[in-house]
Order: sequence, then structure tokens, then C-alpha cells
Amino acid sequence: MRIQYIIGLIGIVFLMNVLAGQFHTAFDLTEDRRYTISEPVSGFLQGVDEDVNVRVFLTADFLPADFKLFKKSIAEKLDDFKAENGNISYFFEDPNKGEKELIKNRGNALRKMGVNPVRVGKDQQGKDVYVFPAAVFEGSDTVVVNLLDNDIPGADIKTVIANSIGLLEYNLTRGIQMATKKTGGIIAFTEGRGELSAGQVSDLDRSLRQQGYAVGRLPWDNIEIFDPNIDVVVIAKPRKTFSDRDKYILDQYIMQGGKVIWLIDRLTASLDSMLVKRVYTPFDYPLDIEDQLFKYGFRIQPNLVMDLECTQVKLVDGSLGNAAQMNVYPWYFHPAVRPFSDNPIVKNLDRVNLRFASVIDTIVTKKGNTEKTILLRTSDKSMVKFSPVELNFEILRIAPESDLFNKKNLPVAVLSEGEFVSAFEYNVTSDMINILKSKGMEHRTRSLPTKMLVVGDGDMARNDFDPATGNIRSLGFDRVSGYTFANKEFLLNAIEYMMDDSGIIQSKNREVKMNLLDCTRAEKEKSKWQIINIALPLLFLFAFAFIFNFIRNRRFS
Repeated sequence: MRIQYIIGLIGIVFLMNVLAGQFHTAFDLTEDRRYTISEPVSGFLQGVDEDVNVRVFLTADFLPADFKLFKKSIAEKLDDFKAENGNISYFFEDPNKGEKELIKNRGNALRKMGVNPVRVGKDQQGKDVYVFPAAVFEGSDTVVVNLLDNDIPGADIKTVIANSIGLLEYNLTRGIQMATKKTGGIIAFTEGRGELSAGQVSDLDRSLRQQGYAVGRLPWDNIEIFDPNIDVVVIAKPRKTFSDRDKYILDQYIMQGGKVIWLIDRLTASLDSMLVKRVYTPFDYPLDIEDQLFKYGFRIQPNLVMDLECTQVKLVDGSLGNAAQMNVYPWYFHPAVRPFSDNPIVKNLDRVNLRFASVIDTIVTKKGNTEKTILLRTSDKSMVKFSPVELNFEILRIAPESDLFNKKNLPVAVLSEGEFVSAFEYNVTSDMINILKSKGMEHRTRSLPTKMLVVGDGDMARNDFDPATGNIRSLGFDRVSGYTFANKEFLLNAIEYMMDDSGIIQSKNREVKMNLLDCTRAEKEKSKWQIINIALPLLFLFAFAFIFNFIRNRRFS
């Protein structure tokens, strides 16, 4: 009987292990629900119908505790993904393993893909140990996604790891989306009204194509209507007048649910103009779109923002021998603005560098039903200069009067979502309506639910060129400091958010609360916890043994 009982118990344990290996399940009792996949991501994963292999380069013989936690979190999240869809598999690969040439080639390949190594310590032989905190997703396409969110300057490693764990679900899902080509859409940059050229937005263009988008140019004069299949229209720094026809076909594109990103300069201010003339007075660009933007709920002021939190310029301050002597000065007209929202576009985003930006006022429209979100604002040490204003570099040679920088958090980028009222609600002509009728469309006075982003700086999307080589510089790169601001990430996030109807991008808002050890308190109470964890269990054991033997002796004596 006893043997049968033991055999049955062994059989039950064996069966439970087999079932546990086949079915992955868990109960999420955490406060922040960190082990629960969001519904949009779960729905997407269940629809993946091809094999996806994920290679993670975050492993080594030596890993500090923070990176071990990060590695464990990645494995747990990928286990959850595998439970949703058996087509997903993964393994960890040590970038330090193999022959020297193999290690070098692997590292170079990952660097070319935009992933930089992170030094995590030294091994037993005293050699530096590096990991690449990235994953390679192999499906119908091969893509690399950086898993370490290090966009917060000065953040300690614990904060970086905590933010990265919070973004794991989004980053891993995004990688699978791109590897299975289940992302993308059509992005069109307008041209013909003085907008930035294809070369000036080439870095953004290249990044969009890498993420699976189709990118093209949309000439105003060669189209009758905007193709409704275009997902997002980008109007980047127009400098010429928009005709009524231009405004109407754009308006009706919006009314059909089209999404638009406006990157607008109100004044003709630029560093190039100031270098030509010692004193330069910018004037308004003759865009004639102010009434249209007002109807949608925006007003870009004819002013220039100044901010003590800004980037710098180099100026010639004399000569030393035959060489010009250069000095660096803060340039208040180029603010380095912070994100100002929990919206996924700017969640955990670094600063964005603007050039001669203008303030955006939001207007309450009577008939529209929109919700506005201010994404970027200046610091609490700002001021504005209204047109007409004289620009010169002499202000840099005098210490700024902080009392004048008394404006706070001026909005420079605003997102609006909902139903917009047509700018041609009452003043539409029969010729305009006939344009739509010829394409089988009807004039609309109220839009379908859509999204619109307005930024008071046309140069946000403009990349520079290296004058020595002619190569394209990264969008957001600052030549003086050598630092790359988050201009490109802001625009990529904005486009993804505007196109994301599934809600996957909302997973970027997930926050993981790390219950970190209070080192100061732990050191102070070290003896107490040693007694509790070592002496107290032994005391209970001895007490149990004494009571057990006492009862046993009394029972059988």
C-alpha cells in the first residue's frame, strides 16, 4: 500500500512538471501589473502568423545585479510573449564569446545598427566586460531594437534599468512588428511652398523607411486632392503663400480623417541671416494660413521665444596672432525644451532643441470636439520678443538679466485629437466642391476623428550637413556641444502615435516601481536583521525540537 502511494505521488509530480513545461501561466499580484500583457499587445501577438526568433545580447560571465534583474525581466516578458503565440522564440547570446575576430565583427555589426556597447565591469582576468543591451528580431525581415532606455541625462543606472523594464513590452512588441512587417504606412512631405528639401529631412526620411514606412514628396501644384490613403502629411517649414486651393484640399483631407503635422516658422529668423548682417530684423512669412489654423484651434504668435535653458553658439571674439579666437556663448533663441506630458509621444523623452521658436496659443472652438495636449514647453526662465525685433549678437556679451526671463512654461508643441470643424464651413465655392465631386468625394464641414500636431518651429525636422565631408548629420545634433537632442525621436513617436489605432503605443506609459534597497538604513540596522534572519530561525528550531521531544517522552514514558 505504501509503495503504491509513493508511486502515485511520483506520478502526480511528474505530470505536474510536464503540464508546467507545456503551459506558461502566472498570477500577477504586483501593484503595477508588470507581469500582465496589455490587451492591445496581446491581440497583436495572437495575430502573428510567422516564426519570429529573438536574439538578446544581454548576457556575460559577469553581470552586476542591476543587469541581472534587467536580463531576468526580458526573459520573463518574452516567456509571456511565447505563451501568447508559440511562433515566438528567443535565446540569449554572449557578445564576448568566440574567437577574437568573431567578437570584433559582431560588435561592429551591432554598432552599425545603432547599438552601442555598455561596460558592466571586469571579469576574473581583469578584462572589461561589455554587453549590447539590444535584441535582434528575425522574421520576414531582420531588425535591431535597443532595449536600454538611456535618454535621461545624468540618470543613475537603477533609474535607467527601471525605465527600460517599463518600456520592455513596447520595445519588444515594436521589434516583432517591424520583423513581421506589420507596421508602416504612407508618410508624405509637402513641397512647393518653400518647405524643407528632401535633403534637409533625409535623416528623418531614412529612419522612417527603416521602420517600415513608405515616404514620399507631395507637390502642391501637381495634385488635385490629397490621396486619402496617405496616413500622415508633414508640412515642414513652408515659406511661401498658400492659395485658397491649397488650403481647401488640405482641409478636406483633414475632414476625411487625414492627419497633419505642422512645423511652422512665423518669422524669418535664422543664424545665417545674422551672420550676413550685424543687425537683422526678421519679418513674417506670408503663409496666409493663420485663419485656417485658428479654425482648428491654434494660433502661432508672431514672436520669438528666449530661454536661459538653451544651446550655445561660437563667435569670433578677436584674434590670437593670425588665428581667429572663438568663444562659446549661450544662444537664448535656441531653447532646449523639456517634454511636458505623460503622452506616449514624449514619455521618457530627452530634451528637444528648437531654433527661433514661437509660442502656440490654443483656441477653444465652439463647434469642434477636440482635446489638446501640450507636449513641449519652455523652462520657467523664459521670455518672448514680439515682431518687429532686432536680432544681434551683442546681447551675448552682457550677462542676462534674470528678472526679464520671467515667463514660465510657454507652449511650443501642441497635439489636438478629435473632430475638427472645416476652415471652409461657410466660404466654400462651387469650383472647390467640383474638385471633390470629380473624385467621387463630398464636401465635409466636420471631420472624422483624427489627430493634428502643431510645432512652433519649422527647423525641428531639419538635419545639418558636415561641411568637411558633406555627410548628413543626425537630426537633433548640436555642433557646439556634440550632443544629439531628441528631435528625431519626438517626430518618430508623433507619427507612430498618430497612426496607432490599436493602442500598442500606450504600453510606453507603463511604469514599473522598483522597490530598491535603502542602503543607509540597511547598514544602520545590519545587526538587527542579522539576528532576525539567522538567530531567530535557529531559536524557533530549537524550541520546536524541545517541545516535540518533551511531548514524545511524556506520551511514551
